[in-house]
Amino acid sequence: MSQFIENAREIFEAAESSAAAGMPSADYTILMKSAQGGIHMIANSDWSLGALQQAHGAQVAYRVSHQNGRVKVEGREGQRTCHMEAEAAHETAQFLLNSTPSWHARPAYVALLAA
Repeated sequence: MSQFIENAREIFEAAESSAAAGMPSADYTILMKSAQGGIHMIANSDWSLGALQQAHGAQVAYRVSHQNGRVKVEGREGQRTCHMEAEAAHETAQFLLNSTPSWHARPAYVALLAA
């Protein structure tokens, strides 16, 4: 796995853990200027990742955002991008509680099998 994707995964897991622990969520962007370090963080920027990279001379950029209990991480390194997103726990629970079990056969489907 590339360092770009590995960093995105680690950032995503940290943001998800923070949200699950009920810590206050803030949207922020992480800019990495070189492979040796050089990290710059910006809170609540509405600039695109590409524009932030260019303005700050960063090689890699990651944006962490929170909306309606969801955690999202977007990453950009040159022409490569990634996107990781987790649904809020209450959305997952609601989906599971309201969904039809996969083993539940519908009458029309049963009729086709019997024909």
